[in-house]
Amino acid sequence: MKVAKLQLKVLAVGVSQQVRNRADAKHPVTRHEKLPVDPSIDGVVLDESTGDLYYVLPRGPRLFAERVNIKRNLLMKLPPGTDPVKVAGLSGSWLTSWAMLKDCSRRKVVILGATTCAGRASAQIARWLAASAIIGISDDKAGLEAIPELTMRVPLTSPMKIPNFQGIDIVIDFIGGDTGLQLLGAVNCSIMGIIDYIPAWGPRGPDPFVMPRELVIKKSINIVDPALASWRLTGTEMKETLAFAVHLMATLPRMPFDIVSKPMSDVDKVWNEEKFKTLKSVLVLVP
Repeated sequence: MKVAKLQLKVLAVGVSQQVRNRADAKHPVTRHEKLPVDPSIDGVVLDESTGDLYYVLPRGPRLFAERVNIKRNLLMKLPPGTDPVKVAGLSGSWLTSWAMLKDCSRRKVVILGATTCAGRASAQIARWLAASAIIGISDDKAGLEAIPELTMRVPLTSPMKIPNFQGIDIVIDFIGGDTGLQLLGAVNCSIMGIIDYIPAWGPRGPDPFVMPRELVIKKSINIVDPALASWRLTGTEMKETLAFAVHLMATLPRMPFDIVSKPMSDVDKVWNEEKFKTLKSVLVLVP
């Protein structure tokens, strides 16, 4: 009989935007918690008795530690030879984007903020899931050219000049504010009759963000909560979908963004490095 819990060695823990939000008490989970708080969400662990590697689901225990006790149903076995740092760094952006795009096959996708880490992951996933078009928008023109999955690249300018897009099905917004509103004003839905709008900027965006009722009605906008989509992906009812997403993530031949590992003991030194704060690179902490 298998034991319900395993004591496992922590190998790598990613510091995604959501982890930063938790640490800054800008996330509902930690907004009212008392210090000290472990803001970690997921990561990679090792069963030293078997040599097996596991991805720890976001519903699992906090992982800023050397060892943790984890229920078996909160673990997903990784292929032999998986790079723990790679999976820990990818998981935040990759799985959130997968949850948002799992139904994008043969649909046109617009990614606002395509050169962010999450934007790059979204472009890669949309290509894997056979989106009919992947349109990337960013103020980083060189960054757009470096994303091979995009079928169209639109540099942001000041004042903004956004083409009048036709037949759009999904808009993922990693910027928000007036930029997001102007984009929605310029797009038109496909024959499906609805635009799925995903506000994925979190606390980095403007507060408050107000979408005019008239715009919602005129453009037939369906607002999708990315946090809820991610939570559903890690539930038991979508276990097979999640397993496929995790396996693909673990065996990905080309990384969509830079991942940098640092010792967990140096967290106070590296946490606020500019490249990590601006999410140009993703920080992974290792015990």
